[in-house]
Amino acid sequence: MSLESRELSRAESEAVLLEEEAGCLCLSRDGEPYGVFVSHAFIDGKVVFHCALSGRKLDFLKANPRVCYVVTRHPEKTKPHRAEGRCDYRFESVQIHGRARVLEEPAERLVWLRKFKEYYYRKLKRDPEADPVGPEAAAKTLCVLIEPDRMTGRRKG
Repeated sequence: MSLESRELSRAESEAVLLEEEAGCLCLSRDGEPYGVFVSHAFIDGKVVFHCALSGRKLDFLKANPRVCYVVTRHPEKTKPHRAEGRCDYRFESVQIHGRARVLEEPAERLVWLRKFKEYYYRKLKRDPEADPVGPEAAAKTLCVLIEPDRMTGRRKG
């Protein structure tokens, strides 16, 4: 017997994105798939993450900016397979399909790096001004914005 499954509303999907801190970035280049986990912030309806100035994910993004970003969580921290032998799996997940934009301009990166830090410092109840992000960080760190074309969410259990 399976657990009840239902679609999440936009507000419920956004809550998952705000509450969770990481997801899987799914990319494709010339028919080759690639998935990598990144830490994200969900700001102004966009997913933002930072990364090194070069690397495989950037090579894929530059070849094909269309991405799928998946966040999943397991409410109540239940085990996926219960002791009574059923294969029911409780989860919530959100998929974002959209375009990723690598922020090449250091001034724009600085703005988003500051937003990213403020996002996490608020969660930690810390003052981002006590440890500000400066231009030197923007010179050696890229930011990527994912602008959703479509967002879907699902809950099972």
